[in-house]
Amino acid sequence: MRARYNSTVDAWIAGKIGMADGQNLKRDALESWQLCKLRETIERVLVGSSFYRERLSAIAETGSVSETIVSLNCVENLPFTTSADLAAAGTAMVCVSASDVGRIVTLPTAGTMGAPRRIWFTDADQELMTDYIRHGLPVMTGPGDVFLILMPCVRPGSVGDLVARGVQRIGSRVVLVGAIPADGSRDEETLDIMRREGVTTGLATAHTAARLAKKSEGDAIIQKNMRTILLTAQYVSDEEKAAVERIWDCLVYEHYGMTEMGLGGAMACETRVGYHPREADLLFEIIDPETGKTLPEGELGEIVFTTLTRQAMPLIRYRTGDFSRWIPGICPCGSALKRLDKVGDRAERKAY
Repeated sequence: MRARYNSTVDAWIAGKIGMADGQNLKRDALESWQLCKLRETIERVLVGSSFYRERLSAIAETGSVSETIVSLNCVENLPFTTSADLAAAGTAMVCVSASDVGRIVTLPTAGTMGAPRRIWFTDADQELMTDYIRHGLPVMTGPGDVFLILMPCVRPGSVGDLVARGVQRIGSRVVLVGAIPADGSRDEETLDIMRREGVTTGLATAHTAARLAKKSEGDAIIQKNMRTILLTAQYVSDEEKAAVERIWDCLVYEHYGMTEMGLGGAMACETRVGYHPREADLLFEIIDPETGKTLPEGELGEIVFTTLTRQAMPLIRYRTGDFSRWIPGICPCGSALKRLDKVGDRAERKAY
């Protein structure tokens, strides 16, 4: 029997934050870790980032981050970072030398005149995503599975490449196809690959998966083989999710993330209701988009995150433009991690 998502991820995070082997993840221990890493991140940007040195000058003047950031609630006093900041001053946010940069991702801009936004990663930053996949995906794949990747995967460090590395560590065989055109010109070729390779699971956008499912309706081979699929990179509509599950007779899991997060953000557990965030590496908030105030559990607002373990380009209180809420109470899966509700469509797509 395959490992449950919550036990795999909770145990992984418990190990990351230094809890004893076999000890269940505790919320207070996790939040103590987050506070420590939040302070370290602020110290890192004050030293390495001219942008944040100016933006956080009030903290720099005190000379003591630990005396200023006395609890996680203190993050509410820090200024936001926006996509406009990335476009205008992204280079000034980088905290490592050029020789330490493993990959730079250029994000598309809204309209035609906007400056590009670039996100810098070290190899260690990218390994965080691969390790997350290694511990997050056993809920839906394992040894003996054939995992199809329909996301960009040619360049080292692309989302498909990082997912492939993580899935291979689980023991699944990977079939790399890459992102296929939205016009459907490679759909039949892709369906042939699914039949020939015996694909049982995979990664795709919701639009791609739904389109392929509809074109393969009645295909007994694909329907027999497919067990699960992970949808990511764009809003997952209930209609598309239902079509994939009905036609392929498989379980659909959802993932929420964006390049600025380091790709991996929050993933569905076995209940498939909401997403558990990668809380050892990211501190999430839900805010009122008008006032900027942090909202309590259950209230819908904008998702904001702070990176806790990133080296190349830490981001503090980055406004995503995405909307969700914290689902109150403990998840039925038993995880100590919080749970984001289904994330609403974003006005501006983020590139993977």
